Amino acid sequence: MKVKISNIVLFQAALLASAGALAYDGQVTGQIDIIQGSNAASSSTPFTVSLKNAPALCGNSNTTAYLVNSDTNYRVNASVLLAAKSLGSTVVLSSNKDANGLCQIQTFTIE
Repeated sequence: MKVKISNIVLFQAALLASAGALAYDGQVTGQIDIIQGSNAASSSTPFTVSLKNAPALCGNSNTTAYLVNSDTNYRVNASVLLAAKSLGSTVVLSSNKDANGLCQIQTFTIE
């Protein structure tokens, strides 16, 4: 019985460790320089963010990243990023390349 329980514990520990290790194509720290908005119906990237000094954001040459407008937290995330820009806060943007090579914001942190 001890062997079975220890195997279960090891399996659960491995699952937890792998869930915590998220990989991003880019993770960049800086201050927001430009926020662009557009009509969600006319654009696949209605809310984009660029950082000061225009660093590449997701492992390619793109210097902008976008929020997915179908995300349930889209409005909250957009509001928080707008507030971070207005306050001059430092942000950490973690993004991945989408199918078109554009940078999609996966997570962000306000420091």
